[in-house]
Amino acid sequence: MSEAELFFIKRWGAGYFDTNEKGNIVVKPNRQNAGGDLYELIQSVIAQGIEAPILVRFNGIIRDRIQQMNAAFQAAIKKYHYRGAYQMVYPIKANPQRHVVDIIQQSGQEFGLGLEVGSKPELIAVLSMECQPNMLMLCNGYKDREYILLALMAVQLGMRVIITIEQPYELNLVLKTAAELGVEAEIGIRMKLSAKGTGKWESSGGEHSKFGLFCHEIVACLERLKAEGKSYWLKLVHFHLGSQITTIKSIKKAMVEAACMYTEIAREHPSLTFFDVGGGVAVDYDGTKSRSDSSMNYTLEEYARDVVSHIGEACLAAGIPDPTIITESGRATVAHHSVLVTEVIDVTSPMLITESALSPCSDHEILTALSSLKKDLSLKNCRESFHDVMDLKERILEEFVHGKLTLNERACAELLCRSLFVDIRNLYRQLPEGGEEIETLDKILLATYFCNFSVFQSLPDSWAIGQLFPVAPIHRLNEKPTHDAILSDLSCDSDGKISTFIGNKRPTHVLKLHEYTGVPYYIGIFLVGAYQEILGGLHNLFGDTNVVHAELDEKGGWALSRLVEGDTIEEVLVHVQYNIEKQKDQLNALVEQSIKKGRISLAESAHIKKKFKEALESYTYLVV
Repeated sequence: MSEAELFFIKRWGAGYFDTNEKGNIVVKPNRQNAGGDLYELIQSVIAQGIEAPILVRFNGIIRDRIQQMNAAFQAAIKKYHYRGAYQMVYPIKANPQRHVVDIIQQSGQEFGLGLEVGSKPELIAVLSMECQPNMLMLCNGYKDREYILLALMAVQLGMRVIITIEQPYELNLVLKTAAELGVEAEIGIRMKLSAKGTGKWESSGGEHSKFGLFCHEIVACLERLKAEGKSYWLKLVHFHLGSQITTIKSIKKAMVEAACMYTEIAREHPSLTFFDVGGGVAVDYDGTKSRSDSSMNYTLEEYARDVVSHIGEACLAAGIPDPTIITESGRATVAHHSVLVTEVIDVTSPMLITESALSPCSDHEILTALSSLKKDLSLKNCRESFHDVMDLKERILEEFVHGKLTLNERACAELLCRSLFVDIRNLYRQLPEGGEEIETLDKILLATYFCNFSVFQSLPDSWAIGQLFPVAPIHRLNEKPTHDAILSDLSCDSDGKISTFIGNKRPTHVLKLHEYTGVPYYIGIFLVGAYQEILGGLHNLFGDTNVVHAELDEKGGWALSRLVEGDTIEEVLVHVQYNIEKQKDQLNALVEQSIKKGRISLAESAHIKKKFKEALESYTYLVV
């Protein structure tokens, strides 16, 4: 396995990421050309004064994902002679950043892409955008009168709005509000299927799912529409299994049930023309193409074929027209397009031990035993020696707390233990089967690479639900990495780390990294485009990172189409209700008191005020 292959880039890269002869990661926004050098892009950005951590958004990847999804469904429609159409809808909750939604809208115009909102704030966000005439907008989520009022006002403004009924009370609000405005509404019904998805979000589906109507509630809503003479309002039937559905089997099972529901309703309601199969298309974060929580055992093309074939066959058998199929696959649309690049700022490693440090500082029994083990260590006795060292390691603490081992002796003993662990692990790797001890040794000898970012701000799913993201150096991939490591962020929190990584067949607790020599060393965390930015928190008051939008030209060069500066310290303080002017006044008062008491000079007071002002205006992360 080559150095680059240690990070499984081709496996999870989905054609968008690869390496070049320089040992740098390259990005291929359309999965076809030679791509652009990510390390050179970061060097160029930093030379312009844009500091790490940097979130890089590749607009071309978004365009390609939209084209790929549409191509998959068009191919399926052609294959099965489907009599309806396909329409992609982007749920803005997946990444509601304005510049991201703008790119999605622009890229989806030729396909008639619509938008889905799940709250009043998201609805307001879409209403304030320059949308295409008659653009389809789906209104999901819990609703009050104001939400419905705004949605119906959007109808008055020329938008195609379908209000999805998620709870029975919402239909009454729509009927009443539409009558007050004199507007004809279009509505959808969300079904609560018995079928469930798979993976971390399995509970999003099934009979105990948060949203959707049971069969008897659907029947009651349809009867209410009929009684009000508004049956023609019904345009859409919808279901959603949950996010990151890892197996195609669960999708097929849901499609069978949902297609039966659709045909039953459509027979009595010819106004029904949309079948919304929701989101849930997974992203293969670990590249294993399996049913693991961070993978998927199907392709976009297989997914499209199963959706189209199930709906088409059911409608043909029922003798009803094929509906327009809608998908709401947010994660699959935006996950690949963002890469967080952080810089290593320090390393703590138990492996960096000089020979002089290994000389016993006394003739204590434990030190003598460890020295003897190190001298006699061989491939033949390495397993027995490991057990002996582990026993002595426990005795070191016992002897120390009982006053039988000095601090210097304890330090010397611990260094000898670590040196022995390194030697034993090297021997274990020569054995046909290393045994379970090798994992223990790996954990003992881990190096911690401290990186300039916050897990809580930039990778909340890594901390909160154990989401696996691909991690790799963006350069030096033609050099052999020598350290087994984990990543630690800047936060004062023991959870502020990444300690699970993509492995050969299953996740591993170590990441192979290169020797850190003080020269800038950049780590990329990939596939972070879905949910991470909007879910990020201000733990330790680390704010949004700097963001650049990168476009690749025909010659393989990078152009920055947009820069979004990260939060300053002042901005995050205001966000948590600090009054900056009051802070300045309090500082000035403290400075004046210190001058009067002779603690500082006038020149020093001016310097303090200047530095305070500069700090307020600076990046929340370290300036390396």
